[in-house]
Amino acid sequence: MIKVIGIVGATGSGKTYLSNILAKKFNGEIINTDASSFRKRLDIGTAKVKQKEMFVKHHLIDFLSPIEEYSINNFQKDCRGKIQSLNKQNKTIFLVGGSMLYLNSVIYDYQFSKVKRDKKKYLEYSNEELYEYLLELDPSLKDKYHPNNRRRIERAIDLIEDDSLKKQQTESKFYDTLIIFLNPERKDLYERINNRVDEMIEQGWIEEVKALKEDGINLSLVKEIGYKELDCYLDGKISLDDAKKIIAQKTRNYAKRQITWYRNKLDCIEVKVDYNNLNEALEEAEELIRSFLDGKITEENS
Repeated sequence: MIKVIGIVGATGSGKTYLSNILAKKFNGEIINTDASSFRKRLDIGTAKVKQKEMFVKHHLIDFLSPIEEYSINNFQKDCRGKIQSLNKQNKTIFLVGGSMLYLNSVIYDYQFSKVKRDKKKYLEYSNEELYEYLLELDPSLKDKYHPNNRRRIERAIDLIEDDSLKKQQTESKFYDTLIIFLNPERKDLYERINNRVDEMIEQGWIEEVKALKEDGINLSLVKEIGYKELDCYLDGKISLDDAKKIIAQKTRNYAKRQITWYRNKLDCIEVKVDYNNLNEALEEAEELIRSFLDGKITEENS
């Protein structure tokens, strides 16, 4: 069975830096599993890996337009093809990203199942946040549901999430996998998210959004956090400070959902991340990978 290493974590957890170092150490290449990084021109606002940060070759990155249709089933097929190709080249395969179901779609078969819905589960989400979460799980559903049709959206989310959990519990994996979950302290992660919004603005995020607008891209169809908010700012509908606050809040909410998913619905090993000493996480992850490749970590004991 092909060995595959997954590096996951909430947005801002350090996946880009740590995964590139690890992939280089183990003669690996990285297959991107972050849906936002599939899309060209959404660079600053998605914290997409920069060319200078790529210590190894990356796959499935920058191959779609900002609003091009691409389903999770398309990704499953494309990613599995890349895995086969890299395996034949004797490369260590790293799947890296924060999009929750994209990794699962590769490891497990992806089918819907019937579930009973928990009506209290989504009380803290607004209609817009629920709709955005649905699109994070499966972008191909964006034209199937109206953002205000809360009942149908909740049902769709339950179907997708339950299916993923059921597959983990009852079906064997396509690959021999080690999934490393990079997890900073929550307060440190949230502080980094807040600071990163300002950094992205300084790096030219507003100019990136302006260029998309000038080229006729309908930013209301861009699901990535921040682009709609900066579009509203450029149209004079909200202040820049308000846009930044909304972006930071949405990003923190997204990070919270990611952490909950990895802890409860993914078979992974948690590695704590201290932003002031990344070498600790690096060394722990390196030891896990070495043991996995040597056959000391298996499906049964991971």
